[in-house]
Amino acid sequence: MSVSKQNIEKELNKPSKANSSKLNPGASNDMQLFIETSTPLKVKGKLQLSYLNEQFEGSFIATPNLIKLKTIQPFKGMVAAVGLEPGSSAPFLQNNSGLSKVGQQQIYFLVFDIFHLYNLFRLKPQALLALYQEALAILKTKGETVEFGKIDPSSDLGNTIATWLHSQVKQKFKHSYCSPKGLLYSFQNLLGLFPKDFVL
Repeated sequence: MSVSKQNIEKELNKPSKANSSKLNPGASNDMQLFIETSTPLKVKGKLQLSYLNEQFEGSFIATPNLIKLKTIQPFKGMVAAVGLEPGSSAPFLQNNSGLSKVGQQQIYFLVFDIFHLYNLFRLKPQALLALYQEALAILKTKGETVEFGKIDPSSDLGNTIATWLHSQVKQKFKHSYCSPKGLLYSFQNLLGLFPKDFVL
């Protein structure tokens, strides 16, 4: 993706419209955010952009300390999320509702997560499957009962797998996802929704 962190910061300093903000004008992968509902405690909206000749659409929910992004197309169910760092004084929402500059910036970083996972799914689906199967095999050797594709990311077991997958993806594919739980959720969604892409 041609959008750099420097470009993000430059674009975020520009004024944005109340209900729609085009945060990177002129680029072939313009991202547009559409705010659907906004209160001081929660913002819901959609985003649209193009990447590698694909039109991406996603929905997001933002609170002062959490943003969750979920793809609608082309691959429904990829998820990225980020929480506010402990001790941070820069919440994701503005006091009078709407996304803060930090919140908008974090959405960009979540889009990077989605694109990275999209590329892995498109180019290396067997590598994703192998990592997931390895995680399950490790748990089984420890006596855990696990069901393929049905591990709750919020459970203790899910947290263990998510943390392991997160470290392996960072090591093998050189990308650190914002949310280990979001990564596990996305893995399982892709495995369940597109099983033919993972056939050996």
